[in-house]
Amino acid sequence: MDTQETSREALIGLLKNIPVFDGLGDKDLLQIVPLLRKESYPAESIIIREGDRGESMYILVEGVVRVARHSEGGEEIALQTLQGGAFFGEFSLIDNLPRSATVAALVDTDIFTLQKSDFDTLLARNVHLANVFYRNCLTETFSRFRNIVANFTFSQHSLHEKSAQLDVINLDLSYAKRIQHCFINSAALDCEGALIPGVRHTYIYRPCLEVGGDFLNVVKTGNGGLSIIIADVVGHGITAALATGVLKSGYSLFLANHADRPADLMSAINRHFSETLSHVYATCYCAHITPDAGRVTFAKGGHHHPLFWSGASGDFLDIKCPGTGIGISASSKYPQVEFRLGSGDRLLFFTDGVIEQHDRGEAMYTEERLRKMVRALIQAGRRDVLEAIMEDLAEFAGVQHFEDDVTMLLLEFD
Repeated sequence: MDTQETSREALIGLLKNIPVFDGLGDKDLLQIVPLLRKESYPAESIIIREGDRGESMYILVEGVVRVARHSEGGEEIALQTLQGGAFFGEFSLIDNLPRSATVAALVDTDIFTLQKSDFDTLLARNVHLANVFYRNCLTETFSRFRNIVANFTFSQHSLHEKSAQLDVINLDLSYAKRIQHCFINSAALDCEGALIPGVRHTYIYRPCLEVGGDFLNVVKTGNGGLSIIIADVVGHGITAALATGVLKSGYSLFLANHADRPADLMSAINRHFSETLSHVYATCYCAHITPDAGRVTFAKGGHHHPLFWSGASGDFLDIKCPGTGIGISASSKYPQVEFRLGSGDRLLFFTDGVIEQHDRGEAMYTEERLRKMVRALIQAGRRDVLEAIMEDLAEFAGVQHFEDDVTMLLLEFD
């Protein structure tokens, strides 16, 4: 990195002016400084192009840049002009989504870039820095949405300008939906074949709004096992969706050290969630499957136990394990229980959007009905279990759009 012309103190000063780094001390910021790379752009050159993959954020040292976006008709819409000390692209540090605007240099411009890959490595080894960064990202996002809504509500501009603001909100929501989809490791869940030998899987993730508060991850662990987390943030929409990002960051940060101990993993995630957010709560369930040893270990955080079908007995097994919800108390402790696994066993993880769906008479679907449905499908030898449950749920509700987010994961053991 070429930072000889810029002192370390000056770089720390630039970083302190960026909201996503707010609250970090000089010691933490000094760890970011070596990751900065200096780049120069001549006048009229493109720095980032709308639609390109976002892989870094930018800090403007000298020069002037124009930020613009293109309408559906191809018309360029100038958004703002930035000068020295400004920054852009900071949310590329948490996702690799396409750029939402084009940034071009109006004069010769010097910029420092921070690559997401380099920053991810730093976050992985510095939990404090990661906690502060993710909390700031949530705060900044909330602030931007509040400003958009406030500007729309009190604007006295023309209908065309109000329509343009709605377009921005809708665009932001569409990006939020894509960001949240990154939180759920669909690349692994959508893969054909088994995640690990002898374990088949299917899943359904359907938020009731554009973005939702359900979270699901399934990760292969180093010992040939499988780690599972399913969670449901209280509430709906943007606030709940952003909170799933905190769950994702906690799960990613602590999985390596606690994968085979779901109780310890749950405790670490709960501390992370409680320290990052306030007055936001979630239910959560962690499990770890060790196929070589033929066992599964569970830990509950206020969530419904999965349905555990025993192939040997031809009936459901009862799981008894207490555990309070996530975010209620940072010091909560979580026990865990262990079961043997056998051929023909099935595990169905689900969120309460399934069993708490109402019909038009305000009756709930209930866990009892779900159990009866699963039993009938297994006994009938059906392979499309989750699709059949969704059809039954839609028929029961009398609607295709449900009241709450619906997430299910079915694991079947050969």
